[in-house]
Amino acid sequence: MKTVDLEVKERRSAGSAEARRMRRSGMVPGVFYGAGRDSIPLSVEAAALKRALGRERGNVIVNLNFADRGETHAAILKDYQSDPLGRGLLHVDFLEVRMDRPIEATVPIGLTGTAAGVREGGVMDQTLREVQVRCLPADIPQVIEYDVDVMEIGDSIRVSDLQPPEGVEILDDGEAAVASVLPPTILKEEPTEAELEAEAEEAEEAAAEGEEAPEAEEEGAEAESEAAPEE
Repeated sequence: MKTVDLEVKERRSAGSAEARRMRRSGMVPGVFYGAGRDSIPLSVEAAALKRALGRERGNVIVNLNFADRGETHAAILKDYQSDPLGRGLLHVDFLEVRMDRPIEATVPIGLTGTAAGVREGGVMDQTLREVQVRCLPADIPQVIEYDVDVMEIGDSIRVSDLQPPEGVEILDDGEAAVASVLPPTILKEEPTEAELEAEAEEAEEAAAEGEEAPEAEEEGAEAESEAAPEE
C-alpha cells in the first residue's frame, strides 16, 4: 500500500465561517481521530493534500506530521466531502491506524484482458466494482485484478473467484456477482417515413375492404330473395 507524508496543523478555531475563510486561503479543514484519544481538528494545504492522496484517496497510508505538536501519526482517509463543482475537497477525516493491527478497507476490482465472448460480439457487464477487505494497513492492495480473457458468452464470475494477495481477506459474500458476458444486443431499427406511410396505406385499404364486404353480402341476399318463387 502506498505511504505518503503530509504536513498538517492543529486547528484552533471552528465554525462554518472559519472553514470558508480557510478554503479561500487554499487550506482544507479536517479532523484526526486517534485510537483512545480526543480528536484533533486540523488544517492542511489543499495542493499538498491533492498531491499526497492522488486518485487512490482511501488506499493510502498518510503519515500526518503535526509540526506544531511535534507528533506524527499514521492514518487513512476515513471520510471526505467533495466540492460539488469539482474544485477539490472541502473537508477530510483521518483515522489513526496501527501498522500491526488489521483494518477494513474498500478496494476496487479491476478486470484485465478482453473476454473471448466480447471478441465474438458479447458485452461485458460488471455489476460489482469494489469489495471490502480486512488486512494489515501495509497489505491493502491498490486493486484486486481478474483476467477475463477466457470468459465466453454466458460466463460469469463471483466474489469467490477473486484471488486477493496473501494476508488479505475479502469480507463480501462469496456468491455476489462481479461480472458476466452477455449475449450481443440486437437493436431494432426504427421504421423510415416511407415504411410508416406504406403501413398506413395498407391499413386504410384493409379497412376499406372490410367495409365493402358487408355491402356485397347484403346485395347478394337481396338478389336471392327476389329470385325465390312465391308459394
